[in-house]
Amino acid sequence: MLSTELELANAVSSVALLIVMLLAVRQDLVERCVSNVLTFGALAAALAIHSLAQGLDGFLHAIGGAGVGLVCLIPLYLCKGMGAGDVKLMTAAGAFLGPINAFVASLLSLAFGAVLAIVIVVWRVVEMRAETAGAFTSAGSPSGFRSALAQTGKERFPYAIAIAIGAVATMWLSGMLRPLLGSLA
Repeated sequence: MLSTELELANAVSSVALLIVMLLAVRQDLVERCVSNVLTFGALAAALAIHSLAQGLDGFLHAIGGAGVGLVCLIPLYLCKGMGAGDVKLMTAAGAFLGPINAFVASLLSLAFGAVLAIVIVVWRVVEMRAETAGAFTSAGSPSGFRSALAQTGKERFPYAIAIAIGAVATMWLSGMLRPLLGSLA
């Protein structure tokens, strides 16, 4: 395959992954889930793009990335720390990114997810403090913090945000966005 064709395939793959991440974040914020149609469609698109661009090697690269994305997040699903849609989204992202970048994206997603979780818990503590202003128990007390943490633990967490940040950060770090950003300049 000519290098220009490979560059075009990589650009198409990058644009497709960015679109998938935007759609997933929107869907997770609005509906509190990421649909199978989006995740399986994205996985199929990644497999097709890589297969058309590089044949069997591209297909195996995409399958390897999907496997890494799946293996990295499945333990959290099994421990009820995230939903199946989030795992499927990381699997699809991994198919676009390939094995090494899927691993990096998974680690970054976990880190951004932890930061996002802390922000949500602090937000809940502040909300509780505002709601209980003047009440005997302060939301800033240890029991108020535990209450906010318990309340937050029962909510659905829009983890697609963290996955999207991790995937896009990985794309930027690996240079996948360079051709797209170069064409915008």
